[in-house]
Amino acid sequence: MTQEERLVALRAKLEQQNKVTLSEVCEYFGISRDSARRDLVKLSQQPGLQRIRGGVMLAPISSHTEAYASRPVSDVKHRLAQSAAALLDERDHLVIDTSTILSLLPLYAGKARCGENKLNVVTNSIDVLTAAETNDTMDVYFLGGHFDPYARAVLGAQAEQQIQHYHVNKAFIGVCALSSRGLTTNSLLEATMKQAMIAQAQQVIVVCESRKIGSDNFHHVCDLSKIDIIITDHPPQSDFQQLLDHNDIECIVVSPK
Repeated sequence: MTQEERLVALRAKLEQQNKVTLSEVCEYFGISRDSARRDLVKLSQQPGLQRIRGGVMLAPISSHTEAYASRPVSDVKHRLAQSAAALLDERDHLVIDTSTILSLLPLYAGKARCGENKLNVVTNSIDVLTAAETNDTMDVYFLGGHFDPYARAVLGAQAEQQIQHYHVNKAFIGVCALSSRGLTTNSLLEATMKQAMIAQAQQVIVVCESRKIGSDNFHHVCDLSKIDIIITDHPPQSDFQQLLDHNDIECIVVSPK
């Protein structure tokens, strides 16, 4: 079993029992203490986890919430959300991922469409749900399962299974990191949730600040070939733009304020 496979198993074990110790890792996988220690160090780098003496545990809920709440909602994020909303059509069926930018999308959705048909929206994000509460242009389908306070979203196998019952023409996906290797994230649960969303969509629209382009995180979500549109706030570097062109990806750059 590779280290990455062990990390996946350990994360699942943590979700069940809140804490894993060095001796448990040794016994569970039949590996040396040195190997187990390296696994725990790597595991503790994932979002929502913290290192403790002799092991790793889930971080307290309050620290999860503060980490998300501290993310600033800048003018750039509002402009990116507004640009994403401009792509909406009254006949759309959408899935909206969790991200600070995408939680703003419902605020602009009513201004970006016309006609009498409501948008059907599937989401796992509590913030998208809250923003859509007063938007009468949206019918929202909220995925159930385990709520992750750090991501402020429902993640895990139950939500991933539920989304298979929906077929959407547009998926709006949030970004942790984007590079020539594709879309990546630090959370395994976020990665598999994004993959499930992408699998149900005809068109994949990635919305991100330009500072996230050119970086990589631990868990792979998808290759560039799975992406149709990128919305960002600054033109990409020429080499990355060539990759976008090669993969027939449209890049929309929002205008400055």
